[in-house]
Amino acid sequence: MRKNYALALWLVCAALPSLRAQKPYFQQEVNTTIRVALDDQNHTLAGDIEIEYVNNSPDALPEIWLHCWANAHQRRNTALDKQMLRARSAKLHFADKAERGGFSELDFSVDGQRVAWDFDPKNPDIVALRLAKPVPPGGKIRIATPLKLKIPASFSRLGHVGQSYQMTQWFPKPAVYDNRGWHAMPYLNMGEFYSEFGRYDVSITLPDNYVVGATGTLQTPAELDFLAKKEAESRQKLRGKVDLKDTAFPPSSANFKTIRFTAERVHDFAWFADKRFMVVRDTARLASGRRVDCWAMFGNEGADVWRRGAFFVRRSVEYYARRVGEYPWPQATAVLSALSAGGGMEYPMITVINDEDTEKSLDEVITHEVGHNWFYGLLASNERDHPWMDEGMNSYYERAYMTEYYQSDVTDDMLPKWLLDPKKQGSLVEVGTLILARNGLDTPPDSHSDHFSEAGYGLQVYMKTALCLRWLEAFLGPQKFDAAMQDYFRKWAFRHPYPEDFEAVMRENGVDIGWFMQQMRTRQHTDYRLKKVEKLPTGEHLLTIQNRGKVAAPFVAFAQKGGDWGYQNWFAGLTGTGKVRFPATDFEPDAFLLDEHRLTLDVNRKNDILRGGGLWRGRPVQVKMFAPIENPRRATLGILPWAGWNNYDKTQLGLVFYNPPLPGQRLQFYLAPGFGTGSGKFTGLGDVHWRVFPKGGIRGLTVGLTGKTFHKGYFYQKEELPRAWRVVPSVRVDLQSRNLSFKHALQARAIFVNTNEFDPDRPQDGLAPVPAKANIFELGYEGSNTALPNPYSFSVALERQ
Repeated sequence: MRKNYALALWLVCAALPSLRAQKPYFQQEVNTTIRVALDDQNHTLAGDIEIEYVNNSPDALPEIWLHCWANAHQRRNTALDKQMLRARSAKLHFADKAERGGFSELDFSVDGQRVAWDFDPKNPDIVALRLAKPVPPGGKIRIATPLKLKIPASFSRLGHVGQSYQMTQWFPKPAVYDNRGWHAMPYLNMGEFYSEFGRYDVSITLPDNYVVGATGTLQTPAELDFLAKKEAESRQKLRGKVDLKDTAFPPSSANFKTIRFTAERVHDFAWFADKRFMVVRDTARLASGRRVDCWAMFGNEGADVWRRGAFFVRRSVEYYARRVGEYPWPQATAVLSALSAGGGMEYPMITVINDEDTEKSLDEVITHEVGHNWFYGLLASNERDHPWMDEGMNSYYERAYMTEYYQSDVTDDMLPKWLLDPKKQGSLVEVGTLILARNGLDTPPDSHSDHFSEAGYGLQVYMKTALCLRWLEAFLGPQKFDAAMQDYFRKWAFRHPYPEDFEAVMRENGVDIGWFMQQMRTRQHTDYRLKKVEKLPTGEHLLTIQNRGKVAAPFVAFAQKGGDWGYQNWFAGLTGTGKVRFPATDFEPDAFLLDEHRLTLDVNRKNDILRGGGLWRGRPVQVKMFAPIENPRRATLGILPWAGWNNYDKTQLGLVFYNPPLPGQRLQFYLAPGFGTGSGKFTGLGDVHWRVFPKGGIRGLTVGLTGKTFHKGYFYQKEELPRAWRVVPSVRVDLQSRNLSFKHALQARAIFVNTNEFDPDRPQDGLAPVPAKANIFELGYEGSNTALPNPYSFSVALERQ
């Protein structure tokens, strides 16, 4: 009977996810009223908050989960602290009490009656309200509490630097309850948010010489006049030379003002206050005829690059409105302020930007953050669980914007063209994604935000998603792509889409994105190989294509004559080996090539080309001095000079022959022969290893062979230097670990050492050097944890000699 009960229980549990998925879509509503006063001497905020919670779900709710994210700064060992330590930042962990912050005096009531509540045992920034009676379907309650917040120093997003205030994640806010349940989550630096839509009515009291930028529409006439005056003063100031180093805070006014903002259909509210802000303004004009006020607020230190800040806000609003959908709110603002979690951070209608050195980089960051009004502000997906739906989609449009207005984004400027030529090796972003893929370090973009390394989060969530969307656009064509994305926006704006909802809209528009979702959800790749080209009597060419990968993504072929890529044609994806027909051309091609413009993420492009008339041969090996990055179209042999010294060979000179180490090869080698000027003999060293990435508990398997030979000792009578050499074959197994900071591996190796030594116990006349050999066999285990505050490493080994 127990087995039967266990089986029945297992079947029910297995069915729960599908049952939840079948629950009809619903969306809760949260309307918030806040009244607070800022004490800029003690860096505190005090007031009260009232939340109207409307239960549109079919479920009675006996409890309400709230986020009190400011409490992530209260003490050590919060989820935020642990993530920062993993990223090797201990500034929060070792912060003084005076620098920390969080809520005090919380006292929750529901509909005027005090209610039982408690913090989550593991997360002081999550609160559960235990209701006296459940909220029925269609019912509503009013949650209220006094609000006192000690504003922390700037460790992440919420904080202050002196009397500059970044008020984000600053008030208790209900977690999302959707058809998959509650989504209570701790605050994280890397990994953003998921919140309910509703109305906000926020009143802020503070000294009257502060400039405030915020979510929502300013409802205080006197403050509108203040901003108009401040803008006129700022324009006049910017006509002259601004002292960029003058960043001192003026004294706070003894007079106070209360300013009020309201916002409709938003899921968060943020504000920024600084007495030093200059203000500039512009106006975006949308195709519908609507106008949007665009603001930029910044201090003296940003005057050189922020002069056109409001214009950049305007242009990005107009661009996204044209490409994605109408901007529904009356204003958009960008502020220059402290931020310790990246270069910029978005909130509805307002974004905060960290320091930028050039107008181009500022324009790119503003565009990215303003673009989040669409991908986060309007399409409010669960960013913690599916970060690519926000960061990745938005990064695609940001990169498209930069291509339209600058022909490149800032990352293309980061390395000199002699080191990374986009025409030869592709962009820095492409090389970065390939480094992770070829080294078995890539995490699928559709993974939980806390499952990425910092580099992986940027390259996989942001950049790989953006590159795959560019791939999809190239295959579909801009018009079909834009129509499908605009339909997705129309159907899911002001709602909470999941990946399945995005897939469904694409299918409704006749777009099969199975391969795209495979790229998002798995570590599988595409590796197309052009095997053979045959000319048909019709003038067409029959291309034999092999996909060595497992993702049947679309690909594009090009026909060339005399170095000009005259024709291209896209084909649907395939697995295994197949044949496709390339249309007839008005010239006889002398080469065919896959993906000339790098619109796909093929992990190995060296097998994509066939040249040479009827022979269809590829190019010979390219020999190049200093080649850290491979040429993806042909095999490359790199050469570097090297020099060394030891007591017996004296100065050694030689050449290193190697295959480029980036973005990573399965077979990697270097050979470094040299010549000792003192010994008059050849020396050298070398290494070759082969890597694969199996599944299961193994992260990587490496089989290697290293060797070196030099000279050692001295035979007095024969004046001869004996040669020493060492050869080490090895097998290394890198093991999987759930802890991103912890890496461990098993290694087996043999160490064969041979040296000719002088034996003092034997007569030396006429005798050859005595061979001395050592054969050592070693089995070892090693590990390391890079997380602060106590990083460590260890190794243990068993040896037999």
